Amino acid sequence: MALSDEGDEAGYETSLPVSARQQAGLRELAEQIRPRLDSLVARMVLTYKAQIPQYAAITDPLVLADMKAVSLAGIRCWIEALDLSRPIDEDLLLPVLEARRRRALQGVGREAMLRAYRIATHTVWQEILELPVDQELVAPLSRRMLEFVDRLTTATEEAHTTEALQASRVPAAGRSALFEAILADQHREQHHHADVLESDHCVVVLDVLPSTTRLSLDELAAGLVREAWATYWTTRHRSVLAACPVHQGGRRQLLHRLERFAHTRAPLGVAVGGVARGTTQIRQSHREALQALRIGGRLDKAATRVCDYQELAPLAALVADPEQARRFVQGCMESLGRLAERAWVLPTLASYLRHRGRLKAVAADLGVHHSTVKYRVNELRPFLESHVDDGDQAGAVLLAIRAHDYLTAERDPVLGGGTRTDGSASADEVHTRTAG
Repeated sequence: MALSDEGDEAGYETSLPVSARQQAGLRELAEQIRPRLDSLVARMVLTYKAQIPQYAAITDPLVLADMKAVSLAGIRCWIEALDLSRPIDEDLLLPVLEARRRRALQGVGREAMLRAYRIATHTVWQEILELPVDQELVAPLSRRMLEFVDRLTTATEEAHTTEALQASRVPAAGRSALFEAILADQHREQHHHADVLESDHCVVVLDVLPSTTRLSLDELAAGLVREAWATYWTTRHRSVLAACPVHQGGRRQLLHRLERFAHTRAPLGVAVGGVARGTTQIRQSHREALQALRIGGRLDKAATRVCDYQELAPLAALVADPEQARRFVQGCMESLGRLAERAWVLPTLASYLRHRGRLKAVAADLGVHHSTVKYRVNELRPFLESHVDDGDQAGAVLLAIRAHDYLTAERDPVLGGGTRTDGSASADEVHTRTAG
């Protein structure tokens, strides 16, 4: 769908001649709005739920979080539109239009969405009126806002008509709509095809680049159908969601298929929730997949790695209370003493535990020489003999190391995401990465 840059039917021109001084003033205004984004979003969402019954009916926390994220994206689109040299085209409006599609699939009608746009526009305009706006900016500012809203509503009408036609012709669209309704807890008994989900399924989430096109998202979804036998799927602005059946091979077979898919398709991340049966558990599996994606993404940046909730569940439960997690880590690491300050210790210890003491496997995992691993293990020998030889303690130590890595990444994403797998970064390297 392409948006025209010609004059609109409302009687105003979309090409606005402005002086350099006015454009500079609009940029300054945009910078004044940015610190107010959180309060703007909060006001918008409260007003949606107070004035629009279909929005008031939304109770699922994930959909509410998505509503806030989309409101934030919409304001950011408007801020970008204050650059009058940039056309208001589909690229600019894409985050809002993709959200409109999700709301439609979740059962929110066109009139409700258009009303939400009007509320958002009114809220932003009220915020602007509270700012010290130069009078010579009022005219270009108001005309730009009218143009923005006109383009957005026109694009919404066109997309609504196009997708309604596609939904009537393509059975897959119905499956997508049903899956969105289930995830949003808007599922009703008339969706009789949902009985497919009464057998064991896992929800899979693919994370992709924000610039990924709608066509590429659909291709990824089609790939999940072919390679992981997905029965239901839907796409969002930067993700693909699917319900994949767990067959006789069990969950391990599904993970193996997803690992192959990730290796060939290379999304930013792949995560899978727990086994679910029925629509209520499907929503829970979706939450688990999102949690696995968030936690696994902190621990491992490799796109070929599937973030498995079943594997990450103990860590997820532990880090839900960061202070408790820190105390647990401190207690487990206390016996290491000053040795814990050496950069190679925790990665080597974690690899040693994962590979059950097989030194060749540890060397290959860390990318260091076999003799280096032997030296390190000898240094760690007192700790290994007193803690790791006991199976229960070994599990606790490995969990503590993973919690340490996660908390470090949460505190400093640059440091957490860039740590070398062999743990050999020097203090100077750490400082350089953090400062940069």
